[in-house]
Amino acid sequence: MSGSELDDIAYQSADDALVAVLAKLDQFRGRSRFKTWAYKFALLEAAVKMRRRPWHAREVALEPERWPLLADGGLAPHAQVEQVELLAAVRRAIEEELTLHQREVLLAVALNGVPIDVLAERLGTTRGALYKTIHDARAKLRRKVHADGFSAGPDAGGEQQ
Repeated sequence: MSGSELDDIAYQSADDALVAVLAKLDQFRGRSRFKTWAYKFALLEAAVKMRRRPWHAREVALEPERWPLLADGGLAPHAQVEQVELLAAVRRAIEEELTLHQREVLLAVALNGVPIDVLAERLGTTRGALYKTIHDARAKLRRKVHADGFSAGPDAGGEQQ
């Protein structure tokens, strides 16, 4: 990234931070110095823009066929078999239990490493909506995997949607 690109990101971040500060000015309570309160907006805007930058022209893969290969991490043979069976159960649960939207979001974020704010922008939604989608998808998966006889953690099957 060149110096002029960084300057451009800095100016955009400053402009967006100013807009955000002005929009939330009525929420300033004086619990900290105004400069400190306003600074967090600039920091947030710059961080979001820098996090999005590598994904600017990159394709966001949403298809399950593009799942990454998972390394076995040097597991013992019996643990490898258990892991393969569990992953197969999770894959079946993803295909059978999740809606298309839940599958796309979960696979993009959890398996393909797409930052949630990049995905929100690409799908025309909010981060909060995507977090809710992931939460609901994980709850469905836990219940299904638990019902299939696998241990899915301490709250297996108990989480509500």
